Amino acid sequence: MSQPEQKGACRDKRRREMLWAASDVFTAFGYDLANMQAIADSAGVTKGTLYAHFGDKEQLFHAVIDYWLEALPEPKLSCPTKGGLRVCLQKVARELLQQSEHPASQALTHILLRSNRIPHKRWRQRHRPYQAYLEKALSRSTRCTDPGQAAIQFLLLAVGSIDCRNLMAVNESRVSAAVELFVQAYA
Repeated sequence: MSQPEQKGACRDKRRREMLWAASDVFTAFGYDLANMQAIADSAGVTKGTLYAHFGDKEQLFHAVIDYWLEALPEPKLSCPTKGGLRVCLQKVARELLQQSEHPASQALTHILLRSNRIPHKRWRQRHRPYQAYLEKALSRSTRCTDPGQAAIQFLLLAVGSIDCRNLMAVNESRVSAAVELFVQAYA
């Protein structure tokens, strides 16, 4: 590895460590009570280093959220040719459960519960692949007159809320109930 590559890798590692430390502080204290000195202390850097990398607390907070949102795995949703609506809904259910158990999802959830400052639009983006997949699957049902609305309704049943106002835990019984309800309604 060349010297510029080593410096870049070191810079990336330091940035990641600062983001992790900021995540911990935002989780512990929420956005309003967190401060740059506490984050710097947690990261083992100076407050000046934090400001040099992130500008201010608001920019650092957005960088933390972006970091965790980028770390979320993309759902693996290919529309099956056989199995019908139930198979598609079960696939979405499995992916939603896996995503909810991912460390990035858990970090975002903990930060959100303490801060309630995650931009709603950015939070909802993580559900777009599911929504598009569901719309496609539901559009094949002759009983579904509005696949877009039905896709959103399924997500609301499965995850409780697609924005960050009413955060609920995603669990197997909740997702299974959503699958069963939609199979009865649209299959």
